[in-house]
Amino acid sequence: MTLATLRWLHRWLGILVALPVAIQGLTGAILAIEPLLPEFPPYAVGAPKSANDIVTAALTHAGEGARATRFTPAAAPGFPAVVQIAVTGSPPVGLKVDPATLAVSAPDASAAVWSWLRSLHVAFLAPDYSGRAIGGWFGIGLTLLVITGVPIWWPRKGEWKDGFTVAVRAKGARFHRRLHGAVGAWSMVLVLVLAVTGVVLAFPRTSRGLLGLEAGGGPPRAARTAGPAALPNIDAALAVASSAAPQARVRSVILPAGPRDAIRVFMVHLGGEGATGGLTVQVDAAATKVLAIQDSRAAAPADRLYRWIHDLHEGLGLGPAWRVLVVLGGLAVPLFAITGPRMWWLKRRARKRVDAARKAALAGDPSKTPTTGIQHARQSATAPGE
Repeated sequence: MTLATLRWLHRWLGILVALPVAIQGLTGAILAIEPLLPEFPPYAVGAPKSANDIVTAALTHAGEGARATRFTPAAAPGFPAVVQIAVTGSPPVGLKVDPATLAVSAPDASAAVWSWLRSLHVAFLAPDYSGRAIGGWFGIGLTLLVITGVPIWWPRKGEWKDGFTVAVRAKGARFHRRLHGAVGAWSMVLVLVLAVTGVVLAFPRTSRGLLGLEAGGGPPRAARTAGPAALPNIDAALAVASSAAPQARVRSVILPAGPRDAIRVFMVHLGGEGATGGLTVQVDAAATKVLAIQDSRAAAPADRLYRWIHDLHEGLGLGPAWRVLVVLGGLAVPLFAITGPRMWWLKRRARKRVDAARKAALAGDPSKTPTTGIQHARQSATAPGE
């Protein structure tokens, strides 16, 4: 494939996917920033009540017909516990409960905003219409843009410095080209990692199948039965899980949907984070014994690879520095989506000026086609990178 063909493919593919990948990059950067935002404990510090009392308070507040599906303990003293409530005919809602006083409050507006942003990033607000797969195809487009962009950007001998720097004093298409190329040079590997991992996560069944993993992942679960389950002894289940994994802390508990369903306790190893540091302990409905333990550190290599893919995309697993890089990588994508089409538009406009000047010259009206104007238009229209 010739360089001219690569430029053509890169240009039109970029114009085609510019808007959706810009949305994905920007929303991804914002979502990666969320854990870095400071938290301010809104509740008074006091002796926490039991998990069952906290969940019962949330159910009482929700009213008849509500069912608790997930319990997330307070992250630290002074912070709320969160109980996810499901009501028939309505989307699940997370209720905040003061662990000390059992006062219940609905989630603030920020929770809805973060949920909306995640839905926009993952599924373009269309989860019921294959939105995740649509995002995956745009991710493939971004991957191709990075790959085709490397040989197009590759500097000539003696021009490597120009390839990594921005010409601040340049104007028009040249400025956008230098900015586009310099940001791409510094972020190409990072953006490629985010694009590829995003594609893997967008097609979970396909990617897990290629890795030889079961489609659902995780240990087998008890068969669900009709009808809601009575509230289990959550505190006893937490005690059983903590005894089985004493070097881990509880992140959340999935409550059973039926009387024979297991209680799933999601935990994370001390000092770990994300899927690579997590483990799941399944406790029987009576909260007396462990049914199964799925520890990420003891998983098969393919399963650990899939977990690493998830964490790399989410900005997890490699500390705060990696999360900051993920934020910067996400912000680079909308910059490409602006500078690339803008560069094309400026060159297109310059070519029109050249054509108009040439036609005027052929018509024998030199007063309308000063030589300097033709040269300037020709230089703009034939700037490197076209």
